[in-house]
Amino acid sequence: MSDDPLLSVRGLVSGYGSTRVLQGIDFDVPRGSVVTLIGRNGVGKTTTLRSILGNVPPSEGTITFDGADITTLSPEKTAREGIALVPEERRVFPGLTVSENVEIGRIGGRRDAEKPTVDAIVDEFENLARHRNSRGANLSGGEQQMLAIARALVSAPDLLLLDEPTEGLAPAVVKQVQRKIEELNDDGAAADEVLDRYLGVSMAD
Repeated sequence: MSDDPLLSVRGLVSGYGSTRVLQGIDFDVPRGSVVTLIGRNGVGKTTTLRSILGNVPPSEGTITFDGADITTLSPEKTAREGIALVPEERRVFPGLTVSENVEIGRIGGRRDAEKPTVDAIVDEFENLARHRNSRGANLSGGEQQMLAIARALVSAPDLLLLDEPTEGLAPAVVKQVQRKIEELNDDGAAADEVLDRYLGVSMAD
């Protein structure tokens, strides 16, 4: 196993139009780790995730993933490299069932990976398994968050980015989400106990 970090960001400057949101940030996501990015609203946490994924092209700096420079890649190509995003507000398809939502996640992701089946991923989440034929609109907020995570996992990512994974959830549900994130990371290093915004769950050892 390489000692190099799975994700490395150096001197990242990014923003929207003439507005700079990120002013040159540096951080690493070690292999087999969970890393959190914590800060008040408006400091650039979501912009950081969007810049890594390629939705917001950086104006300066470099982003290296598994030894390859992905700074200028499009979101589609970044996903093909093995990075998946669980977006803020979940964005599940309300008219589709749990299984159908997860099936959509198999369309993207790495081409060179053997992707798990929809049933295998759904069965990892007890609440989803009970409601696999329920439509997304009929799920609770916590179940929708689990569904968004499941949809990302079915693409077989090496790095999972989660944007506000506990926003608007009851404290008991927050603990459920935290436990699931820790379970996902069990094959690597121990998870961080701080749950604000998970920057990366590194699943590649």
